[in-house]
Amino acid sequence: LKEYQQKNNPGATAGTKKKRKTQEDSRPETPTNNDLQPPEHVSVLLSDTHIHKCDSHLLFQACKFMCFNPQIHETEDHKNALDENRSFSSTESLRQLSEQLNGLVSQSTSYVNGESAVSSTNIKEMETRYQELAVALDSSNLTNKQLVTKIEELKQQNQEAVNQLEKEKKEFEQKFSKEQAALREQLQVHIQTIGILVSEKSELQTALGHTQQAARQKSGEAESLAARLHSSRQRVSELERTLSSISMQQKQSEKHNKELVKERDDLKLELYKRSKSSEEIKQQNSELSEKVHSLVSKNSAMKLDMEDLQKKLEMAELMIQQFSNQAGSLDANQQFQMALEEKASLETQVAQLSESLHQLQAERDQYVEKLKEERSIWQQRVEQLSEQVHTMVEEKEKHMAHIRELEADIAELLSKSAVKPMDTEPSSPAGPTAAELSLQEEIQRLLQEKEELHGQYQAQVRDNEQLSHLNQEQEEQLLELEKAVQRYNEESADRQQILEDMQSDKATISRALSQNRELKEQLAELQNGFVKLTNENMEVTSALQSEQHVKKELAKKLGQLQENLAELKETLELKTQEARGLQEQRDQLYSHLQQYMVAYQQLAAEKEELHKQYLLQTQIMDRLQHEEVQGKVTVEMHLKELQQTKESLEAVAKENKELQAQISQLAADLDGRILHRLEGDGVESEAVTEEIQTSSFVIPEKFDSHEEMVTFLTSAMSQVEKDREDMRQQLAAQKQQCRSLLQQMAALRQEQQHNFMLGGGSTTDTVPVEVHEALKTAMEKLQTRFTELMQEKVDLKERLEELEHRCIQLSGETDTIGEYIALYQSQRAILKQRHQEKEEYISRLAQDKEEMKARNL
Repeated sequence: LKEYQQKNNPGATAGTKKKRKTQEDSRPETPTNNDLQPPEHVSVLLSDTHIHKCDSHLLFQACKFMCFNPQIHETEDHKNALDENRSFSSTESLRQLSEQLNGLVSQSTSYVNGESAVSSTNIKEMETRYQELAVALDSSNLTNKQLVTKIEELKQQNQEAVNQLEKEKKEFEQKFSKEQAALREQLQVHIQTIGILVSEKSELQTALGHTQQAARQKSGEAESLAARLHSSRQRVSELERTLSSISMQQKQSEKHNKELVKERDDLKLELYKRSKSSEEIKQQNSELSEKVHSLVSKNSAMKLDMEDLQKKLEMAELMIQQFSNQAGSLDANQQFQMALEEKASLETQVAQLSESLHQLQAERDQYVEKLKEERSIWQQRVEQLSEQVHTMVEEKEKHMAHIRELEADIAELLSKSAVKPMDTEPSSPAGPTAAELSLQEEIQRLLQEKEELHGQYQAQVRDNEQLSHLNQEQEEQLLELEKAVQRYNEESADRQQILEDMQSDKATISRALSQNRELKEQLAELQNGFVKLTNENMEVTSALQSEQHVKKELAKKLGQLQENLAELKETLELKTQEARGLQEQRDQLYSHLQQYMVAYQQLAAEKEELHKQYLLQTQIMDRLQHEEVQGKVTVEMHLKELQQTKESLEAVAKENKELQAQISQLAADLDGRILHRLEGDGVESEAVTEEIQTSSFVIPEKFDSHEEMVTFLTSAMSQVEKDREDMRQQLAAQKQQCRSLLQQMAALRQEQQHNFMLGGGSTTDTVPVEVHEALKTAMEKLQTRFTELMQEKVDLKERLEELEHRCIQLSGETDTIGEYIALYQSQRAILKQRHQEKEEYISRLAQDKEEMKARNL
């Protein structure tokens, strides 16, 4: 057996060395199967040594545990790398079991040699130790599982944070791309508007060319004024010098005003601070008053308690007299007298404290009244100063406006003088002009105003000095009040100590009665506590071992978390760089926008000039709309009249057909006597066949200007009215022709009847061929004229529809112009909003970045 142990001990020593290394490195390792004794060797040992059955049974179970438990841990290590706690606890248990087995083997050898036998008590201790180790293993396994779950939760949280960062990055990129697209669209819109404005500018330039021609005509009149302008230039230069000096003085006055405003703000801050301090003092006074009330109530309660204690003392004295000797009674009487003396001293102290409280309350009320008065005075003073500052600002604005007007007048004079160079030498002026005199008067007035402002400034400086003195006095008063408050606090602390002493005396009296009972209870509790402490110490030792191992693992996890934090810092730096790049892009876009704004400001002046023309055009468009409404009404009237003419033409056509039938019937019965009339009638019928020239006009597809459109519409309406009058005349002529034909037919019938009566009804006269042909040609001409009238009616309807369509287009164009202006304004507002939102978003990013830096630090 000794030889077998010597063979196996080197492996065990190596295993222990490895375990020590793992404990030092805080990385436990599972023991290998080579270091452990297999169950075959154990069975050989048992067969060789012939140990007792119970001992062999225990050894066999322990060896099985030693052999198979690491295998289980090895399989679990392959599954999860975080189960190193189990391997560590298993190694400790194996080490302890190996030591116990070595002891058992030594005992078995001694038993074989006949030295001593294994006692049953050692076996029981081993079993209890084994059970305790199993319980410790289970608890350590539970703690390890909990830690593993916590680690997994932390990993999930970390991954969720990374995912959120990626999502935010993607959202930010999408928002940035959308904003870029919107800005590009806005830039395109601006470019289009600029193109429109440029086209309008070209039109205005043409108009300016016309005006320049008119101005050149009037330039001859300006030559006579050139000499006066040269003399006025010199005076203007002098005025500019005076204005420059005035502007310098004004700047100085502005600086003084700014200083006054700063001083006013400082005074406001001081007032605010003092008001706060007064409010705090009020709160302190209220708290002190509450404390005083509480002290009074406590004092009354203490008196009641003292009376109760006196009664109890009397009862205690009676009891003591019954159960004690005379010496003991004398000691109690002395203690009672001491207590009475202390009570009297405490009552005197309470009276002194109440008097001091009344004094402090009176002082507090006086101080509050003083503070209120000073606050009202300071508020009035601040209001006066604010009014003075407002008046100074208004006067300053007035002076600035006046100076700007003077500068504008000077610029106008310079521009007028620079219209055309001097061809002749200027003639010396006879005397100062009215403009120069007015300028001199204004300069004198400005100098007077300057002197007045200087006087006001000096007065303001004096007021500020007085305010500073008042501030110093109030600061001194505040210091005195603070000292008084400190004294009051110290006195209140002394009072609290006295009250605490009184309460402690009461507590000592009550404790003296209940100490015996408490001591007995404490002894019982101490005995129970001693038992509990022994149990808890055992538990704490096992818990400490498990916690040490857990701390090592937590240190590893902390290292991993620090690495993750370093990675997150790197990602944050990358994001900050990206944010800087985005800010640079924003600056570039902002520079482009500034360029466009400069161009827009250049065009704004032109736009203001165009706005006047636009107002005139709107007035013209309103007139056109009114005329369009009237035109629609007239068109409807014309349509009604055309329908009436159509109906009348249809009636005339019917009458013509009836007349043709009657003429064909009468042609066979007409006599040759009426050739004179028929020839004359043929001439009249030929007069009827005269064609009216229709005025046809072509509607152009586009108009060059609004005036051309208006002239075209007016000409078209006048032409339509002329056509309508021609149609009416034609209808009247046709009606007259029909009436003459009817009269001729009636005359022909009468003559036919008369001839028939004269001839006796035997002879039948026929119509001559010439008359028949004349009637036929007249009817054909009537038919052609009727068809032409119908065609003209259709053409007129088409023209009216075209005119209505053109009017609708014009109204639509005017509406689109208004909508375009509204859209331009809305887009400008949207651009401003987006720019503000962008600045807010950048500020938020900067804040978030600072917060992240603070968190990392």
